[in-house]
Amino acid sequence: MNDQKILSANRVIISLIIFSLLLLTSTVRADSQSSLDLTTAIERTLLQSPRLQQFPYQQRVLEAQRLQAGLPPNPQIQADVENVFGTGESRVLSGAEFTLSLSQLIEMGDKRLKRVDLVDAKSSQIQQDFERQRLDTLSDVTMKFLQGLRIDALLNWNQQRIQIEQQALDVINQRAAAGAVGQADVLRMQLLVERSKARQQQLSGERQLAYQQLAASWGEEVDFASLEGKLQQLPTLPKREMLEQAISQSPTYLQSHALIRLREAQLRLSEAQSKADISFGAGIRRLEAQNDNALVFSFSMPLQLYDRNQGNIAAAHADYEAGMLQQQLTQTELRMALLEIYQAMLNNHQQNDRLQQTLIPLTQKLLKQTEAGYQSGQYNVLQWIDAQIEAFSVERELIEAQTAVHSQLLELERLTGMPLSSSMFTTSFQE
Repeated sequence: MNDQKILSANRVIISLIIFSLLLLTSTVRADSQSSLDLTTAIERTLLQSPRLQQFPYQQRVLEAQRLQAGLPPNPQIQADVENVFGTGESRVLSGAEFTLSLSQLIEMGDKRLKRVDLVDAKSSQIQQDFERQRLDTLSDVTMKFLQGLRIDALLNWNQQRIQIEQQALDVINQRAAAGAVGQADVLRMQLLVERSKARQQQLSGERQLAYQQLAASWGEEVDFASLEGKLQQLPTLPKREMLEQAISQSPTYLQSHALIRLREAQLRLSEAQSKADISFGAGIRRLEAQNDNALVFSFSMPLQLYDRNQGNIAAAHADYEAGMLQQQLTQTELRMALLEIYQAMLNNHQQNDRLQQTLIPLTQKLLKQTEAGYQSGQYNVLQWIDAQIEAFSVERELIEAQTAVHSQLLELERLTGMPLSSSMFTTSFQE
């Protein structure tokens, strides 16, 4: 089980490192605080995330509980005085009998071992919970980093849009000054420019908020001015066979397996509680009347006329069977979720290729021809504006498709707990 924990932790770290390689333009970290790369964000989150600070305390509690569970019963010492302060030969202490004995309770059914096993099962479950929580935390900070890159890309896209629209406005102003077009054309383009500037202001606010949310992952204020990374560097598609193989090693599945082990340990302890404990004792007795001493021995155990723990056993058995069914359901749901995300990633990957290879070249060609046609009087301003809007829309679709591919790979790696982009994994170690 310890090897499984180590493997799970390694998968988490490797997965996030690979995803960072997909986004980062360089593995060299900037010396100044002007920019932030994903590796630094992950390191700071691991060290300072408030969500990950509780685990050491939970482990200390379990260590104390394991110590407590392994303690054997203490021996008991007992003193008895009989036949005192009576009449006749039993006056005062004349016929007194003094008995001093030592007894020990012996737990049957390996109760102590099963108590320790139950605590170990709890520890295993908490370890799996922590691994899943750590993976969720790192996935969360990576997703926030990705959203920050997305807004940065949108800011650059909108800034280029403003420049193009401003250039178009200059052309229209020149034609209006020459009397070739009316003032309505100028106003239409001015409206587009102002709307784009308003959008730029809104995106700047969204960027500030995204940076604040990213810094909150490690509990600090924003101390960076930009993010290092490119959305255009898309990861390769994982193979479906890898997804099928990853299900049995996913954090969610391992967590359900740890829960089954915990319920099995509870069932075994409940069964052990049905075993009657016995007590042995030995001591010495002083007979004052005869001035003699004698040894005494004792043995005791409850009469098991009926099992007082049968209800707890039945409940524990039902919990165990429910856990088995839940694990099967978890496996099925996990498989369906992985396939759905994989299909969505495939669709966005294809959409990215279609946009770059076909749609963007077409819109750029349309924009150039419409601009030239407007200046020659072949097209009106509305046709030029429509061509601009179409070109800008396609470029934004490209940004959204690239963001979706990255986020869907991240979700696949979060669910499986392992790297899925084998080509980038090989490249990173060759370099």
